[in-house]
Parts: sequence; structure tokens; C-alpha cells
Amino acid sequence: MKPLKNLELAALWLLRIGIVFLFIAMYGKTIDNWAFDNYRWIINMVYLLSSVSLFIGGFLRKSTVTIISGLIVALISIYQIVPIVADGNISFFDPTLFQYLTLAGLGMLFASVGNK
Repeated sequence: MKPLKNLELAALWLLRIGIVFLFIAMYGKTIDNWAFDNYRWIINMVYLLSSVSLFIGGFLRKSTVTIISGLIVALISIYQIVPIVADGNISFFDPTLFQYLTLAGLGMLFASVGNK
């Protein structure tokens, strides 16, 4: 059976929309705090803004915004994974680790594919 190549564009847009809403659900409440002195707040805001840039980059002709936003999402996701793994209490039933692994994969996907 041949792969359904026509669905690739729709799948990429669903991933873009899903990642924006996921980040809004995860980090939308931190917008109200405005804590520039807290590095976690800055990381969360960069995470949120890069997901919005990933969505906006889909409308642009060139893929530069999508590639840079994908790299930022992937790097911050890996940065979020490091403390979980370094802690040594890795549980395969903890969804946080898999959440960041999935987001790192999505970031790498958009960094590698761009605006197809």
C-alpha cells in the first residue's frame, strides 16, 4: 500500500495547531506573572513564543522562521529533559518525560522539514 502523500500538509498543519494550543495550555498562566527575574519564566515564555512563531512560520514563503522555531522548541525540550534524567528517579509512567521527548521530536521535525 502506498503512503498517503496528500495528507502530509494537513498533518503538518495539525501538528502546528496542536503544539500552539498545547503550549498555551501548559504555559498560558505564566503570562500573568511577568517575572523577568525568574529564569523558568523566561524559558517558558521563549517556549510559548517559539510555538507561536512555528505556527506563523507556516504562512511565510521562506522556511527560516519555522526552522529556527523548531530548533528552539527542540533545544528547550531537551533542556527540560536533562533534569528529569539527571535526577535518577526516571519512571516510565511519568508523562512529563514523554511529553518533552515528543515535543523535542516535533521541534526536530519542523527544523528538518521547514515549510513543505
